Amino acid sequence: DLKQEDVLQAVITADNFNDKFAPLTEEQPWVLLPVVNRPLIDYTLEYLNDAGIQEVFIFCCSHTEKIREYIKNSKWSRTHSTMTATVISSETYLSIGDMIRDLDCKGLIRSDFVLLDGGVVSTIPLRPIFEEHRKTVAKDKGALMTLIYRKAAPDHKTRCKDDECTVAICPESRKVLHHQRMSRAKKCDFPLEIFQQNAKVTVHHDLLNTHIAICSPHVPPVFSDNFDYQTREDFVKGILEHEEIMGNSIYVHVSNSNYAASISNVIMYDSVSKDMIQRWTYPLVPDQVIGDEELYVYNRHNVYRPASGLQLSRSCTLKQNVVIGCGTKIGDGTVVKNSVIGRNCSIGSNVKLSDVYMWDNVTVSDDCDLSMCLLSNGVVVKQGVTVQRGCILGTGVIVGPKVTLKERTLLQSSPMQNDFEEAGDAAEECDKALFGDESIAYKYVADAGTDDEAEDQVYDIWGKEDSSSEEEDSQQEDSDDEVEADCGFPPPDDIKLFYNEVVESLQRGMEEKVKCDNLILEINSSRYAYNITMKGVITVVSRVVVELPLLAAKEVSSADYLQQLKKCVQHFIPLLKNYVKGLEAQRDCLSGFEECMLHNLQHMSSLKNVLQWLYSKDILSEDAIVEWYNSHDAAASTEQGTVRKAVAEFVEWLQDAEEEPGRASGFQPLR
Repeated sequence: DLKQEDVLQAVITADNFNDKFAPLTEEQPWVLLPVVNRPLIDYTLEYLNDAGIQEVFIFCCSHTEKIREYIKNSKWSRTHSTMTATVISSETYLSIGDMIRDLDCKGLIRSDFVLLDGGVVSTIPLRPIFEEHRKTVAKDKGALMTLIYRKAAPDHKTRCKDDECTVAICPESRKVLHHQRMSRAKKCDFPLEIFQQNAKVTVHHDLLNTHIAICSPHVPPVFSDNFDYQTREDFVKGILEHEEIMGNSIYVHVSNSNYAASISNVIMYDSVSKDMIQRWTYPLVPDQVIGDEELYVYNRHNVYRPASGLQLSRSCTLKQNVVIGCGTKIGDGTVVKNSVIGRNCSIGSNVKLSDVYMWDNVTVSDDCDLSMCLLSNGVVVKQGVTVQRGCILGTGVIVGPKVTLKERTLLQSSPMQNDFEEAGDAAEECDKALFGDESIAYKYVADAGTDDEAEDQVYDIWGKEDSSSEEEDSQQEDSDDEVEADCGFPPPDDIKLFYNEVVESLQRGMEEKVKCDNLILEINSSRYAYNITMKGVITVVSRVVVELPLLAAKEVSSADYLQQLKKCVQHFIPLLKNYVKGLEAQRDCLSGFEECMLHNLQHMSSLKNVLQWLYSKDILSEDAIVEWYNSHDAAASTEQGTVRKAVAEFVEWLQDAEEEPGRASGFQPLR
């Protein structure tokens, strides 16, 4: 049982380390974005306070002063508060893993604690789960974490596509047997042993990730011992993969009735906001006092008005699911539905607002039509402007008059900053033809490192219909199978995307003579982005190194291929040395080479030269090469046998050199 003297602690990770809220987060931190006119982190802190948490540590790395100032002036810093909130910041944090490693370094954790992100909105009681976790630890000393999930059907609107997962659980103990992310995967792979070793296994694809976990005090040291754990998913995967060796385990708690979600992107921002307005999150609803914000009065059809300070024209209409902040004015003939309007906003006459999120001090002039868009603080929309679905206008943007913003337009009030521009370069000019004669607006363009997935999310939030039919999905799968048959590469989308990024990095590495240290950083970044195992990384990198000359041109002669291959191998020696360490890694490296040659049999004679080169550089050992060679019969008529026949001369040279060091060989190594 929880002892009276125990101090219940929680750790909030207040950075999401992505650009999914850009350009909104250019000016303010993710956790201070207003959700139904209240800072996001207030919902998280209120939840922890109601659960009896006494000490909260908020870890952040961007906009740290704004977060620190907000917490300092909030009710959580007052003397009568039963919960203290401490902000811990560092510009060196690059991931959630770095934050937890710093937590361990500072020695702040004294007992079991709650780990959650700063976007959590939840009503799940934590006390009973603490008790449940401690009983589990009493039975299983290796229990490190209890993950909290909420039951939700796969098509539920608060299920985030980024967090889709399939979990295999022992129903009697609630122990996690297997966990697989499903954000892009089309099929599940389960280890056979989980069914052989357990009498009962339940497989779930009906769980929503709440981003809340109860952790033992041993969790931070595990992160410190494993610097490749960058996310909580890395931690879970690593614990499950090494359970037999380390003896650690993970458990789950599934809530069937309470609310929980994390506002991790704009899609979730929209979904959770609507849930609050429609009171699915009670008591976290607009008319309940949360933080230091104003009190709202709840009216029919889920219309929330401030207790004072609202000026409404008699002819304006507030239809349903509307929240309006104090100090706001709304003109004649204006119609508002399914929208949140902030404080001190001015909305003109004959304006249509549908599914609009409008923050503080926004001005919308007469005869405007806004649907499914988000306007940050201080935005000005001039007369006669139409804002179409999916548009996001950053702080201080001015548009109009009499223009139409096309779907999915992202704007900010200053030109994009480019680190590579020199001081004398001309600044980008505002496109008045697109955004209006009186506009101050510049298109926000996602960084090169931001994948197309972020764009797809904007489509989703603004209600764009999914145009792909089952027939198209089937055609896509057939197309994927054809690509797979052609290149021999594994089917999962994550592997394909990772492979493409490695190809781009190494091609640029050769063309621009980029140092391998920089390429390693790029590859590691891609690895964590797509959740690729180290085995997968080594196999892909090794394959691409020997495949690169073949990707530069459609037809390459054997002589040209060998010449270019020498240059590639020589340039990427430091890269291979970084990844190919130990016998297991050498096996993966050889598998990568074999994958390439199996689909380029006309060039397989060059493989013996590659093996000799890497052997001479102590990257590949004789044991690894011989073991790989003997794994298939070189005399067999299979393609694997054909590849081994092509390197048989080199393997014989290796064995002869060991048995009779002075004996000459007919093998001519790569020079």
